Order: sequence, then structure tokens, then C-alpha cells
Amino acid sequence: MYTYEKEVLENGLRIVSVHMPHIHSVVAAAYIGIGSRYEKEEKLGLSHVLEHMLFRGPRGFKNSLALLQAVDDIGGEIDAYTSPEHSVILIQVHKTHGKRALDILGAIILGGNFGEEDLVTEKHIIQEETDQFMDNKGDYVCLDDISYNLMWKTASSLNSVSYGSSKTVAGITKEDLEEHYDAFFVPENIVLCLSGNFEKEDARRWAMDTFGGFRGKLTASKPPLTVEQDAPRCIFKKSHSQTTYFKLCHKAYPYKHPNVLITLLLADILGGGISSRLSSHIRERLGLVYDITSYPTLFSDVGSVDIYTSAKKINFEKTITAVMAEVDRLVESGVTQKELERTEERVFGQMQFTMDSPLAMANWFGTEELLIQPADPDRPEVQAEKVHNIATEQVSAVIKDIFVPSKRNLVVVGRTGFTERKRVKKLLAK
Repeated sequence: MYTYEKEVLENGLRIVSVHMPHIHSVVAAAYIGIGSRYEKEEKLGLSHVLEHMLFRGPRGFKNSLALLQAVDDIGGEIDAYTSPEHSVILIQVHKTHGKRALDILGAIILGGNFGEEDLVTEKHIIQEETDQFMDNKGDYVCLDDISYNLMWKTASSLNSVSYGSSKTVAGITKEDLEEHYDAFFVPENIVLCLSGNFEKEDARRWAMDTFGGFRGKLTASKPPLTVEQDAPRCIFKKSHSQTTYFKLCHKAYPYKHPNVLITLLLADILGGGISSRLSSHIRERLGLVYDITSYPTLFSDVGSVDIYTSAKKINFEKTITAVMAEVDRLVESGVTQKELERTEERVFGQMQFTMDSPLAMANWFGTEELLIQPADPDRPEVQAEKVHNIATEQVSAVIKDIFVPSKRNLVVVGRTGFTERKRVKKLLAK
């Protein structure tokens, strides 16, 4: 098992310790409240560029190569990513190198040294990263970004790129990075999580050694999202690929809402497993797609249940019609007790598996603490037990709340005709 502890240092930095004495590794992770949601349209990509540049100017290291060599020297793995609402930097090492991992993490977070030449190099790297979301005509076709904009931003922002477009990234300066860093990299906006096999009394001492002198006050606030919607929304992006990709989203609940567990079950019923409704009917019986999945997308104040798949251009309308038929069947007939029990067991197992991984545990507690600062953490084993107490009546109520036309959003990337689009729009409004 594990033990959980939280402490807030005098400077406001939150330290979350997840002690797992039965494993061989330690994860040192920092969760920072920074992302594209905090950026102006003309500066989109600033948080993403900053995440990259943190590795270019670490404190106490000559350059990024020396930093990465230090990680390799202790057999560690390092990763970082930026989402619309938060960014994460993490290092996983053998239990004997926990203190060194925290030192390296501190060097990254507390560095803030941004060189002009490094910025030029990193912009080229980011361009390579974002090019994977471009079609052969140079249009941005990332379904996650487009669906996020469609659901939560204004109509004028539908084509904005959370990672930053070529134009916005090119315009980011060293001064922009320094200003963004100073605004968001402050103790009260960061959760430091240590998860795995370490001596419990070491966590606070290591954190104080590295972050005790960390200073700064948070002045930024989270801009609200546009959540009102009274009819289905859809956007068709033209792409010359032979494959048509689409993502169907229904607005649902934010992170840690009381009904989130039910949305986990519903997403699993629809497209979580290989025998789920969407997979068994659209893949196995109709043979329309290679893969189809459903999952919840969660933020601190909004959320959705999403269905994603792709099909040959000739099969697109058949596929979206079949998907909508399964959604309609869910609304009209709900779920059976047997289906609910089987799904509850799957989700229960997945939550139990979380406790086998120090990385999963760091993400569980670190993200929760950053986004909602709960008085008591929602532990995975408690949530797993709650899954078994959900009744079909509760599921039916959530289905009727979520799967309605006024909460429906569709993004399609591919070649579609006018008449085809017209029929699909009519299908969404049923």
C-alpha cells in the first residue's frame, strides 16, 4: 500500500508525498498552473515554448546537454508536457537517486535562463513538433485543439493553435518568456509531488534544500471559458487525405464533479474496451473502422465525453450515422444491470492499477491538488469502491443530461461534400 502526506512550505509551495515502499523507483514531478488558457491569441504557444526553454537554461548546468547527461548518469527518464490548463515536468529514477532527481527538477524549474540562440533553436524544434498536426496543404488539423476551441472558446478562436502557430511562435521573444516565467513560476502556483520508494522524513528535507529559497507571488487569474450552448455545433476542415477523421464531443462535467465516475463508466461502455458498444458494432460487425474509442476529457471547470475514430472517405457518413445510432440507443434504452456490473469491474480494476505505478499516483494526486486543492484528497482506492455503488438509475439520469443535441459538438477533418455535410448536421440535431 501507500501513505499520502501534504505539506505547505512557508513560501506557499505545496509538497505532496506518496510513499510506496514496495517498489524500486521514485518519481519527482512538478505540476504548474500554466497553459494556453492563460494566453492571449497573439501569444498562443508561449507556455509551450517556455516548457521547452526551461531545459535550455537549468540552474547549475552549462547547457541542456549537460542536464540530460545528468539524467542519463542516474538511469533516469525525464518528460514534460503542456496542456491548456497546466504543465508538468517529471523525472523517474531508481530509489537510490531520489534526492538527485529532485535536485535536477529544481534546476529546471528555478533556472529561468533564456538565451537568444537557444530560443531560435527551440523554435525550430517546436515547428517540427507541430508539423505533425499539419496536412499536406499546411492546414492545422489537430482534432483535440479544434474541438476544444469549438466547445469552449469564441467563434473567432476556432482556428487557434494551443501549441502556437508558426506566426505566434515566431513572434515570441526572450522578454515574453521572462515575463511569463516570472508571472507563473511562483511557489503557490506549483505542486511538487514525490511518489515512490523514499524515506518519508526525507521528502520535506529534500524539498527545503532545493526549494526553500523559492519566492514570488501569483498575480495571474484563470480566464473563464464560454460554456453556453443551445444547439449542436460542428466544423468541417478540408483535408486531402483519403481518410476522414472525426471527434464527437458531448459537454459533461469538470474534473472531480460528483458525476465524473459515471462519465468514466459511460465512456467505457461506449468505447473503452474491445467489446464496447462502438467497437463491437462499428468495427467488428460493420467493419467500417480500424479503431474507435471513447473517453472523458476533464478540466477544472468544464469537461466532455468524446468519441474519436477515422474511416475511409467513402465510409464517413455510414460511420457517423452508426455512431449516432449507438448514442441514440444509449439514450433510449440506457444500460443493463449486467452491462453496468461488467463495466464497473473494468473501471474498478483500472483504478486499482493506478496504485501500482508511482507515475500514475503522482499524476493522480498532483493534478488534483493543483486544479482543485481539495480539503481531503480523493484517493484511488476510495474512488474504486465508489464505482461498485453506482446504480442504473443514476447512470440513466446522467445519460439524459449529457447526450442531448444542445451539448453536442462535432469536428470532421477530411474531404466532405455539401450535401453530405447537410445530412450530418441534420443527424446531430435529432
